[in-house]
Amino acid sequence: MSFDNKLKDYFASVNIKLSGKPAEHLTHIYADYVEIVSLFSNQNYVSTSDILDRFRDEGIITKKKKDDEQASENDKNEQWINTIFQIVNEREYLYTADYPFDILGNNKIKLKSQDQLTDKNRLYIFLLLASSLNVFGLFESELTSEFELVCYHALAKYLPSHATVKSFGKNSEYTGSATEKIIKLASDLKVKVNDDFLNKISAKGNQERGLDIIGWISFSDDVANHFSLFCQCACGKEWYKKITETRRYERYYKFYCNKPSHAMFIPYSLINFQDSDFYQADELGTDTLLFERKRILNYIEDFTFFNALDSKKLVDDCIDFEEDVV
Repeated sequence: MSFDNKLKDYFASVNIKLSGKPAEHLTHIYADYVEIVSLFSNQNYVSTSDILDRFRDEGIITKKKKDDEQASENDKNEQWINTIFQIVNEREYLYTADYPFDILGNNKIKLKSQDQLTDKNRLYIFLLLASSLNVFGLFESELTSEFELVCYHALAKYLPSHATVKSFGKNSEYTGSATEKIIKLASDLKVKVNDDFLNKISAKGNQERGLDIIGWISFSDDVANHFSLFCQCACGKEWYKKITETRRYERYYKFYCNKPSHAMFIPYSLINFQDSDFYQADELGTDTLLFERKRILNYIEDFTFFNALDSKKLVDDCIDFEEDVV
């Protein structure tokens, strides 16, 4: 099916559901859902009571059998929804002009008008869609592949101009089997391969073995002692399960006197504005550089590549969609 046909099919029968119930403490995930509802509500404000009703309709919040228990449960649920909206409010302060939503009175949110939306606002919406594959599963291949491209450009801007940045995943310039790709990258990095581990890879496999983007800063000599950053990109809710995948390259390659650093790119908004740390920090580990929504957004300045993506069409269609689903 062509991408344009996917768009037609999707918007002919939009069905926004959270799909499953993330743990209640993952309030940033629920905040994303509030933003998706607001996106599709267009210029209509979405309130805490609207979200409370949706959660009841979807079975995320269930009714108690006893009336005395229900009163206490109602108070608890309202407090939980308020906590979710608190994160939405914090995002307005965190992202400032890059935030594509307006907040009214701490308990209402709506999409900015089209004439107010900037390229950064649209990129924010793309990252929001990429973190909501449960809602946009029809476009998973485009969102995940093009998320890697966005991450590539963010990393290229983050590293100094004399660094080398290359795609190794779905958009790789390296061809052939996984083994052949790994050997070609070794040549670029000026490192030796470890045949004992490389021989354990299937000769028929052509997957990237957990590496999506790589950046390194070379010296003018041929000594393979330099800074390198091995990056994994993940859009799924369980992104943390992929966090160690790039570390297998420490076995494929014989790094000289300096191991590589590792980074994780995710489209989620994980910065805890109040505490100046990350949500789900316990999943991150102690030696991973994290690029989440805010950090990625900060390092994209040229939007030429983004405006040519299929996912940009999806973003535009979501913005244009006017049906009130609340």
